Amino acid sequence: MFKTVRNKMAALALALCLGTLAVSASAFAAGGVKLYTPYTSLSAAPGETLSYDVELINDGDSIQTADLSYEPIGTNWTTDLSAGGHPIRQVSVKPGESQNVNLTIQVPYEVNKGDYAFRLNAGTFGALNLKINVTEQGTYKTELTAEQPNMQGNSDSTFTYNLTLSNRTASKQQYALSADAPDGWTAQFAVSGSNVTSVDIDPNGSQAITLTLTPSDKATAQTYDIPIQASNSSTNAKATMQAVITGTYGLNLTTSDQRLSADVTAGGKKNLEMVVQNTGSSELSNVSLTSTAPTDWEVTFEPKTIASIKPGESVPVTATIQSSGKSLSGDYVVGMTAQSSEKSADAAIRVTVKTSVFWGWIGVVIIAAVLAGIYGLFRKYGRR
Repeated sequence: MFKTVRNKMAALALALCLGTLAVSASAFAAGGVKLYTPYTSLSAAPGETLSYDVELINDGDSIQTADLSYEPIGTNWTTDLSAGGHPIRQVSVKPGESQNVNLTIQVPYEVNKGDYAFRLNAGTFGALNLKINVTEQGTYKTELTAEQPNMQGNSDSTFTYNLTLSNRTASKQQYALSADAPDGWTAQFAVSGSNVTSVDIDPNGSQAITLTLTPSDKATAQTYDIPIQASNSSTNAKATMQAVITGTYGLNLTTSDQRLSADVTAGGKKNLEMVVQNTGSSELSNVSLTSTAPTDWEVTFEPKTIASIKPGESVPVTATIQSSGKSLSGDYVVGMTAQSSEKSADAAIRVTVKTSVFWGWIGVVIIAAVLAGIYGLFRKYGRR
């Protein structure tokens, strides 16, 4: 009987020992699996996509199979698990090996700036806690901004604005560009130096656009607000450009009596009293006078350059036209130009060339001499 009890105690001790070994082996297997990614905290802007390469490591002595799942951050966050280019929800890893899965998370466009926690669950492999830092306040809209929306100049100036159009939506957008410019003004959009009327922008992308505004010749001195818009059927953005017209430039060139014609003899001179007038609201400076005339003609001005002309004022100029001595009788055109860096004006003078009276008398004398000679010949030889 004693022997029987001893055998039972030995069997019980053996069972306890085997049980202990089994528990130890199970603990070792559980402790031999790991879940790893090198970057557990990443930063991104709204609309960007983050990619995590996750490694499931099995250092145990048996195959480990785990269901993969994740706890969503929010309803607008897009998350995908894939391996080998295909979606995956479960993975098995042989002893002493590892398997890689890819986790991608797209930050929504409409999101608050700050830190967001994310958890990837992998069954026996454990869980991976991740953190995403959203670097800026997000929106779900289109944004149109200008580097300098306010510009100043005169009516002859060209106003150029550097714009940035940003697509903060989840899809590619094509935007029609428009500007509500005042009557007589022209507005032109350009991208990389080429004129455009619309642009295509990828999600979370931006496009640099140049807007050129040319005022009307009749634009008065005031502040003009020009609304601009980038739009399509689903989204749009608006902005207002401001052009401040400080004054207008106007220049007129004519004769003192408003007559644009003159007479001159061949080889003779004619003085014309010209008037250079500032018809604008801004001062003109360094106004020079030039001319275009027929061959061998000469035109001079006194003064040739006017330092400045204030708004509403006029400056007299004497133009001297010297015709060529070889000019035939008839009408000729002499062009005159008054020009400053801001404005120019032209005047066309019709000049009629007449034969000199002196040469007329010479012609009469020659004709009379010829007639007298003929008469003398008839007298001398007519009697024979």
